[in-house]
Amino acid sequence: MEQQIANITETAPIENTLEINLRNGEEPHDQAWAPNGQEATLSGHFRLHQAFQSKLLEHSRDIIVYLPPSYQHDQDKRYPVLYMHDGNNLFNAATSFGDEWNVDEHMEHLIQTGQIKEALIIGIYNTENRDFEYTWNAMTNKNGQVEGGGGPKYARFIVEELKPFIDSEYRTKPDRESTGIAGSSLGGLISFYMGLHYDDVFSHIGVLSPSLWWNNEQSLADVETLPQDLKIWVDMGTEEGGDPDETLAKTQDFVNCIASKGYVHGENLLFWLAEGADHSEASWSDRVDRMLCFFFGEQCAKEMPELKIEP
Repeated sequence: MEQQIANITETAPIENTLEINLRNGEEPHDQAWAPNGQEATLSGHFRLHQAFQSKLLEHSRDIIVYLPPSYQHDQDKRYPVLYMHDGNNLFNAATSFGDEWNVDEHMEHLIQTGQIKEALIIGIYNTENRDFEYTWNAMTNKNGQVEGGGGPKYARFIVEELKPFIDSEYRTKPDRESTGIAGSSLGGLISFYMGLHYDDVFSHIGVLSPSLWWNNEQSLADVETLPQDLKIWVDMGTEEGGDPDETLAKTQDFVNCIASKGYVHGENLLFWLAEGADHSEASWSDRVDRMLCFFFGEQCAKEMPELKIEP
């Protein structure tokens, strides 16, 4: 569903940007990389846009950008881009909630071994309004309080404010075929809705451990209006939720609904069933490389012996 994109140009000032290239032996001494004296665990080349402002959202947030190995040297090359929610959890144990995803180590390894093409990863830090921003529809909780529903504004922030900044500041391929969005839990849920409503902007949609339960499983109904020209990764661990069997059954329903829209397993849809995995950063770290392969190196994803494509 194509959305009208407003012309919003006010973004974070460039002087709020830090840069570090650990491939050149630089050390992450700045407190932004290693807050509270913790040890930073970054691998590769990064820029950190601090306190990125928005006209649409209440809170500013940091934006961390992973730059692939050739970015510094090949000034004529442009790169696909993957936007990822919960950016503070992706690269650095010093800023993560618990374990980190090790997305940088996965990217470095997969690129260096020729398994995927190079890409920029844009990590969007979460804020105290995470639940509000990552949910497309509001719901009434068991105490009668209304929660969530800020997803449309958060999506507009990414599409109207952040993406134009990234495309102007970096050598990206800005077209939809080269642009993806991904996240886990509620981040997986909002990624699904951004594919649903902004398929003119994003073509690669990463839906890890999606919170399908939100708002009485509204997403299971909304999948009926899913566009047919996306590339979708869905996964779920076998030990997620209060009732893992029910969680898996609902996820399978979700995947089957996607397949019923004309998606073909192994081509533009992959469902990964993660044996023994729970709902945690450590579990997502264990399998995010498979999603990266599916998006940026299809052959290596298909050749993984543990990959399970459910009918």
